[in-house]
Amino acid sequence: MRPLTNVVNKHLLGVNGKFIIDYPLNTLKQMGVENLTVVLGGNHFSQVVGHIKDGLAHGFKTCNYVYQGEAKGIAQAIQLCRRYVDNDDQFAVILGDNLFDEPIHFPKLVGAQIVLKSVPDPKRFGVAFCDSEMTIMDIKEKPLTLDPRYQPLAITGCYSFDYHYFDLFHHLQPSARGEFEITDLIKLYYHDRECSSQIYNNFWSDMGTHESIAQCNQYFYAKQNGNT
Repeated sequence: MRPLTNVVNKHLLGVNGKFIIDYPLNTLKQMGVENLTVVLGGNHFSQVVGHIKDGLAHGFKTCNYVYQGEAKGIAQAIQLCRRYVDNDDQFAVILGDNLFDEPIHFPKLVGAQIVLKSVPDPKRFGVAFCDSEMTIMDIKEKPLTLDPRYQPLAITGCYSFDYHYFDLFHHLQPSARGEFEITDLIKLYYHDRECSSQIYNNFWSDMGTHESIAQCNQYFYAKQNGNT
């Protein structure tokens, strides 16, 4: 997102009259989340704090902040939040640049729950390879090739985990890019047969590139003009 992010935190860029961060915050609020923890890092993170503040204006009862000093992956970022979910059987996670236009609801189940989406370019994302009955057969992070036997579905940036997450994290090893990958953590749940999924059929996009932000703005423009 450079050069914009040289002076502004990415999550405070605008999409359809709102900040990027407002969309995932709203998704969490629609789920019924009351206690928010925000993982911060990189430059201009204080701008995010200045926007969310104590969380009350965004519909949350409490708001905590955790700083991730190095970019060691989403799985490690979640691990840093352990002390804030000590009393929770289940907690939701959403990436700060993900836009879900309709609500997501996770049932009260143990294990991991992930949201999948059919996209034209699944190799950009973590991928769940599903059979004809939508059963997950394999999970890979940004695969170079797609297995023709199965349908490749993008693993969107919204998840639900139980407290077993923090035990499984200790079995992870950094990937080739030096990060603890969330897809590797999900695979551990999958191998324990404790991973379920739902297919998201409404509009979803990340907002991490100029192109994806343009796509989101075009979607809302069309929607407001009755063309979706």
